[in-house]
Amino acid sequence: MREWKSLPLGIDLGSTRARLACAEVNREGNVRIRAIVARDVPHDAVTLEVEQPELVAAVIDEMVAEIGSRERRCVLSIGAPACVLRTVRFPRMSWPERIRASRFEARRFAGWDVDDVTSVVRLHPFDRAAGTFAIGVARAPSIDSRVRAVRMAGLRAVAVDHDAFAMRRLFADCDAIVDVGAERSTLHCFGAAGPSSLVAHAGGAAITRGIAAELSIDVQTAERRKRILGCAGAGITARDEVVAAIGSLIDRARGRATIERIAVTGNGSRLPNFARALEESTGAVAEIPVPDVLHLSAYPEDVVRAAAPDWALAASLALWGAAA
Repeated sequence: MREWKSLPLGIDLGSTRARLACAEVNREGNVRIRAIVARDVPHDAVTLEVEQPELVAAVIDEMVAEIGSRERRCVLSIGAPACVLRTVRFPRMSWPERIRASRFEARRFAGWDVDDVTSVVRLHPFDRAAGTFAIGVARAPSIDSRVRAVRMAGLRAVAVDHDAFAMRRLFADCDAIVDVGAERSTLHCFGAAGPSSLVAHAGGAAITRGIAAELSIDVQTAERRKRILGCAGAGITARDEVVAAIGSLIDRARGRATIERIAVTGNGSRLPNFARALEESTGAVAEIPVPDVLHLSAYPEDVVRAAAPDWALAASLALWGAAA
């Protein structure tokens, strides 16, 4: 008889939706997703930081109650633009000297004033023979506010994973991952120099606004229409602008990595023909894959196929405990 043990909950706090995944592992190391739930979060509750931790905590508490889990450990995520990764080459020096050098490098590429905003800088060996090291720098308030929100919901954060590494667990065979969110889209690419993330400030919300403007309806009605019908003759121009913005990121990334196969995920990617439009724009194969671990979940296949883009990050975070 196989005994299944609960893993830490995976929690994806997006700008408009929160997702929570519950996974289990058995003695043979097999992993399965037991339950995933998603909820809308109040507008502006989550930006670079969790601006309204009490409201977000209430949403998390409701999701935990729905799946009926007693697990109180959880894994959170952080990504661009609140966290930036770079690979650099250092000359021969001691480890304390590398630590000081990494903070100097972080000031150059972070995208914010590291001396003004409390920041967490981490240094990891990437290729010792070549003298290359991975530097990660994150805004401390972005991490702290997420940890505070889950603590208010009675949970304990055991790790904060980077989106790129989390997604890579699910989509190991692709050259890049495009995560289409509400207000921004993120490209994670994986080259010989390590992972990097680029951000375009365009996402599903821009398409919703385009539908609303073309049909002269309010944004809430346009969002409901988009979820049911897709563009359906409205918002095509806005969709193409989002695709073009992502295509520009891919053009930039091709200077450092080969990109021929792209996994497209995120709630915004569920729009019909979005992946096809991206494929035509970039010349790369763009697909919306369903991770194997979701096929093993308790949900019907049609539900899994429809929800996979929205569930991907939460599911990947729930697998952190099995990989750690």
